[in-house]
Formats: sequence, structure tokens, C-alpha cells
Amino acid sequence: LVNAGARTVPLPPQGRLKYPRQTAASNTYWIGESSPIPDSNIGTGEVTLQAKKLAVRIIAPNELIRFASPAAEALMRDDMTKSLALGLDLAGLEGAGGDNRPRGITQTQNINLVASSTTGANGDQIKAQDIYRMVAAVEESNAEFEGFIMRPKTLYKYYQLRADAVSQGDAAGPFVFNLIREAGDGIQATLAGFPVTKSTQVSQVRSKGTASNLTYIVGGMWSDLLIGMFGAIEFAATTMGDTSFTQDQTWVRGILSADIAARHEAAFVWMDNLITVP
Repeated sequence: LVNAGARTVPLPPQGRLKYPRQTAASNTYWIGESSPIPDSNIGTGEVTLQAKKLAVRIIAPNELIRFASPAAEALMRDDMTKSLALGLDLAGLEGAGGDNRPRGITQTQNINLVASSTTGANGDQIKAQDIYRMVAAVEESNAEFEGFIMRPKTLYKYYQLRADAVSQGDAAGPFVFNLIREAGDGIQATLAGFPVTKSTQVSQVRSKGTASNLTYIVGGMWSDLLIGMFGAIEFAATTMGDTSFTQDQTWVRGILSADIAARHEAAFVWMDNLITVP
């Protein structure tokens, strides 16, 4: 999410932050000479970020600590850090919300929904024109489209799309998206000129009809997605516990306190139930 452009804000010591947002614009009026200007008040609201706890625990035999290199502990902490970061990304995309976990952008009530141009009972087709429909949905909501998030294979499915050459539907013409420029080494992946963040945290087990291997795309104005972070990741280790002492183990715990919320929900769009297999 950070790679896509989400904004990170620190949470205060109480672990709760109310972030202001605008819900309605002011009004303008044509008036005559020396006429009073009517009052116009903008609509305002708040986004509340409340620290929620994401945790991971590793149980390691003390032989690893005693006889392995000092890098063993660093290895565990590095793995836990990556796991917590991926867990936060997953929650930001698909979290159900509630007291204990953030609400993901795809579970947000007022997000724009765009269906594929070609739907099916067991999944929808990937079509090039739908990329522009997603961008249009965000811009029609008075937001600035900044990029997409999708699985890697979804992006490369788009790169394989070709125009018709001789007959309708032969898909033997030029590639719809500029494959050489957009997929070249050292060049950021893009679609329709917008950056694409690839993530395997995007589900590939969405269901429709008899299909259960479908995926989705989400895009929008990612700078309007707030990630509230309370401090840094907390690590703690112990050899004293229910079984750790008698089994000569070290338990290592990592805790990340964070929350995620969209300032402008209509600044995001998603397309669900997409087929990416041949």
C-alpha cells in the first residue's frame, strides 16, 4: 500500500486519531451590484484511526540461538517484520473491519464498483477498455486517479491482450498496451499510463458460480488512503513460559499497532471476479 502511494500518519500516545475530511464543497452565486453574498458552508467530517493489534510469534529451539551465528535472531526478526507488513497490506485490501482489524478498501461501503465489459456465470473476462472505465469512475468522483494494485499475473494478462487483425475476435493484431515500453527492465509497470503495484496479497480465490480461482483489481487516489501507525514494531523474547522452559525454547513475539481508513471513499474503484487463467 505504501508503494502504491498510501499516506502514513503517526498515531498519538492514546492510539486514536481523528483526521478531518471534506464531505461537501462550498457553493458560488452570481450576484448583482451591492448585493449580499449568500452564506455557503463546506461539509466536513472525520476519519477515525484506532490502533489495532497485528501479532506474530515464533517458537525456536535454543540450539538455534546457541550454536547458530548471531544472524539467527536477525533472521527471525526480519521474517516477522515481512510477515507483519504483508498482514497489514492484506487487511488494507480485504480486511472485514471491526474492533480488532482494519476495514480494507474493497470492503468500504462507498467505493466505486466497475463490472467487466464481458461478464460470465463463472467469472468475468479481462478487457482492455475496462481499465479506462475504472479511471473514469474515480475522476467522475472528483478525485485524481493515481494507480492500480493487482496480482502480477493479472498485469501480464493485460499485457497479452491484442487487437483484432483480420476478422472480429481473432486477437492477432498489435498488442493493446505497449508491451516493450511498459514491461521493460527498470521501467515501472504501467497500464494506460498509470503505475501498477503488483502484490500477491490480492486474492486469487474469489468465487462466482462454480469458479473459485478469480481475482480483482483495485485502483484510485492512494494518497487518500491513511495508514495510522502507533510507534514501531515491538519485539520481545522469552524463555520462560508454559512449555518454553521445559523444552528449552525461545519464544519471539512481534506486535504491530496500526489502522487503515480512506479519507474519500469514492476516490477508489474495484473490479471483482476476474478470470486470469487461459
